[in-house]
Amino acid sequence: HFRWKTHKWRRCQLVPWYVRQDSPGAQETCGPGLQARAITCRRHDGGQADISECLKYAGPLPSLTQTCQIPCQDDCQFTNWSKFSSCNGDCGGVRTRKRTLIGKSKKRDKCKNSQLYPLIENQFCPCDKYSAQPVGNWSDCILPEGKLEVLLGMKVQGDIKECGQGYRYQAMACYDQNNRLVETSRCNSHGYIEEACIIPCPSDCKLSEWSNWSRCSKSCGSGVKVRSKWLREKPYNGGRPCPKLDHVNQVYEVVPCHSDCSQYVWVTEPWSVCKVTNVDLKENCGEGVQTRKVRCMLNTVDGPSDTVEDYLCDPEEMPLGARKCTLPCPEDCVMSEWGSWSRCSLPCNGSSVRERSAESLRQPGDGKSCPAATETEVCTLNKNCYHYDYNVTDWSTCQLSEKAVCGNGIKTRMLDCVRSDGKSVDLKYCEELGLEKSWQMNTSCVVECPVNCQLSDWSPWSECSQTCGLTGKMIRRRIINQPFQGDGRPCPSQMEQFKPCPVKPCYRWQYGQWSACKVEDAQCGEGTRVRNISCVVFDGSTEDIGKIVDDEFCGEIEPVIDGNKKMILEETCTVPCPGDCYLREWSEWSLCQLTCVNGEDLGFGGIQVRSRAVIIQELENQHLCPEQALETRPCNDGQCYEYKWMASPWKGSSRTVWCQRSDGLNVTGGCLVMRQPDADRSCNPPCSQPHAYCSETRTCSCEDGYTEVMSSDGTLEQCTLIPVVVIPTMEDKKGDVKTSRAVNPTQPSSNQSGRGRTWFLQPFGPDGRLKTWVYGVAAGAFVLLIFIVSMIYLACKKPKKPQRRQNNRLKPLTLAYDGDADM
Repeated sequence: HFRWKTHKWRRCQLVPWYVRQDSPGAQETCGPGLQARAITCRRHDGGQADISECLKYAGPLPSLTQTCQIPCQDDCQFTNWSKFSSCNGDCGGVRTRKRTLIGKSKKRDKCKNSQLYPLIENQFCPCDKYSAQPVGNWSDCILPEGKLEVLLGMKVQGDIKECGQGYRYQAMACYDQNNRLVETSRCNSHGYIEEACIIPCPSDCKLSEWSNWSRCSKSCGSGVKVRSKWLREKPYNGGRPCPKLDHVNQVYEVVPCHSDCSQYVWVTEPWSVCKVTNVDLKENCGEGVQTRKVRCMLNTVDGPSDTVEDYLCDPEEMPLGARKCTLPCPEDCVMSEWGSWSRCSLPCNGSSVRERSAESLRQPGDGKSCPAATETEVCTLNKNCYHYDYNVTDWSTCQLSEKAVCGNGIKTRMLDCVRSDGKSVDLKYCEELGLEKSWQMNTSCVVECPVNCQLSDWSPWSECSQTCGLTGKMIRRRIINQPFQGDGRPCPSQMEQFKPCPVKPCYRWQYGQWSACKVEDAQCGEGTRVRNISCVVFDGSTEDIGKIVDDEFCGEIEPVIDGNKKMILEETCTVPCPGDCYLREWSEWSLCQLTCVNGEDLGFGGIQVRSRAVIIQELENQHLCPEQALETRPCNDGQCYEYKWMASPWKGSSRTVWCQRSDGLNVTGGCLVMRQPDADRSCNPPCSQPHAYCSETRTCSCEDGYTEVMSSDGTLEQCTLIPVVVIPTMEDKKGDVKTSRAVNPTQPSSNQSGRGRTWFLQPFGPDGRLKTWVYGVAAGAFVLLIFIVSMIYLACKKPKKPQRRQNNRLKPLTLAYDGDADM
């Protein structure tokens, strides 16, 4: 592509009078002259080209000279015109420019004539109207950049509390009155709509303070004591999570404890005097009951001191508070209390016994004896004989040093002496047996310190993803410097943010339409056609074909169209001569079509097709013409489509039928021709008879209430009204017989005579009166009716019964007629 480049006009040169008048004369110092300028030929990219190229392709040569004026002393002299004043964007406004008289011209009256020599020139402002409209999605909520600590609060453990009020942005596009994209500054906009937004602050899990320690879970031996915290507020917006809570939202700390089995002891007072229940009136003696007080007391070095609650002592060891007793009579033997049981020897396997004894305090009288002084029983496991073994408690939770919240600590546990029936007892029972203690009582442990997630600062905003257009985005990212640990605050999910770029118009060179094919000095044959290139503005999308703007907008863009640097602005073409056949231009490439079955791609890849149609001007030359040209090429961005015939509702005898693709697009081709529904259901010949219509089978039929009268060749001849019979009852003899008229009664056709003989009943004559044969038929029908009634009467007659009118329901048959005449 080549173009002329014009340079500045040179100074005005006087043309000597003798040159103009073709005769010698003095050289003037003022008056009309000529000024010249240089012209060069340039390629479209700005490079120098041979002038012959521009003479061929760049159109006519611009003028090299123009007339000019060097003012004479008597002429009016002015300063150059000033620049036009600004318009301030007002459509319909006026802008002005000025000049002033200089030198002696100021004093000349003719120069002051503003009609001849205006000093002010007005011009209407160009009527450019601009409108802004939002495009694309809103950006993420972005906090103000800068002093984050001041804006958002202090740093917490090195991580910035990123929350609070921010802004989100939506790009604005500016359009002129021709709906062309222009710079956003024309709309007095900085390119964005801003909207305040809130990034919610994270709230950590909140627990109560520790409760007091519970008492030891066992009153004898090793147990645990517990304290707890309970949930006050759940975390939200990514706050620090709660430690593991139980089903009632509490978290526990457990430590072992040991209760001295002899810390609380049962203390008994002496038995009361035996109260005899069956009092012998002669002697106060015999069986009775005695009681004593039993209390739980704190055991100190000096012995039991204070009375405490009974639950602190072992309930299984509680002594009896009442028992049977015998108050000896004067002659009875008196025995002391039983002594303690002897200890069973281990193991308790039933082979040993234990015993206890009592002493005789008073010998009985004559004839009476004392009971046995000793008592024995078999040593039975878990009844009166026990085994003992060491056991260990569970580990405590990790115990830290005072005021520490995380780090290294110690877990502890304790030895417990457990009786064979599962009861914890004093450690002395196991110690006496010399049992082995092989357990470790302490171990080190670590409580993981909560470390909040720490992020890097946001990176600077990236370059825009598009150099121009509506859809460009800028992105910034951050990374995790320190992952969270333990119950620290987790990392947020948003590691990148996007913001739309300000909208910029896109410009490109684009071919114009080809001119008509011009054949030099002939009506048809081979010729040439030309086209130019234009600068267009578009929105950056492939769908926008662009709108033409001044070439200066594309001034810095190299004219590369469709990847081709060589501009094709002229080519040979053919104007077909009469009788010639010729090929049309290639069509556009079709959509990429995959090979699919039931909507599933078979994996053969896609294909695109384009064609060139053959124009045959005279059929006798058809054998000389080429066939329609088809071209295919592979593609890989296709989709699977289904095609379906669609039809509009019938309008009369026609409707619209089209093929629709599964994405909703109406297409040509794709649907099977053999399955195409009918678009026309008109009858041939058309149904012109009154009350006839064309049925779906494409035959003429009559409307409801009319019957078809067919001609000998099987076509519809006429639609006639079906006679309607109205049968009155016997009680309605006096009532007139009426007919039910058709809505549109058929009028006798005036041209019946030309159609041959017709076979149908017409009860009325041309004068509107009933024909004679109708009366005959009516009389015959009446006689027939009398006969039928008589026969039924004779058949049904019963002897010796009074006559009764039979079959009241039988009705006389009467022909209907169109009118109100008595029969």
